[in-house]
Amino acid sequence: MSDEEIVKKSKYNYGEPIPLDSIPICDTEEALVDFADGSRGLLICLRTMWMHGLKTYASYPGNKNVFDIAYIVMEENEDVFSFLSNEFLNDDNIRIDIVDNRQIIKFSGNEGEKNSEMLFLAQNISKGRKSNEALVKEKIGLPFPDGWVRKIQFYDSNPQLMHWSSKVYIKKK
Repeated sequence: MSDEEIVKKSKYNYGEPIPLDSIPICDTEEALVDFADGSRGLLICLRTMWMHGLKTYASYPGNKNVFDIAYIVMEENEDVFSFLSNEFLNDDNIRIDIVDNRQIIKFSGNEGEKNSEMLFLAQNISKGRKSNEALVKEKIGLPFPDGWVRKIQFYDSNPQLMHWSSKVYIKKK
């Protein structure tokens, strides 16, 4: 669906950030569906975040059928990083960052992987805060591993693999 089609059919997802406090409670579910843009993982993740009082600033589910990055952005004072488990922080397909006083969680992979990673974030939030300050500081701003670029190139040259493969191992030349 093109950006123009999304704007026409969506009451909330039209590209500009909308303060969550401005969304009437009766429209919360409609806004969640609009923001998730068809991604089940993002829908559940955003719902979980909002239920726990974490206000999102922006989100993007990533392109369907493409190996790329999805993300969720929050204001820095939302403290979402304190909910992240060591297992989540050590996942090679997930990165955290702070840019312009905003916390960003990035999810990489094909559509299924990105959805799974967003569901993993929802589980982390549901389990409550953790003592992870040292690991969070170590992980902020790390780039995706070199192999991630090779995976993108592999998917680009073999589009039929995007739908079923959750992990691709690239042979070194």
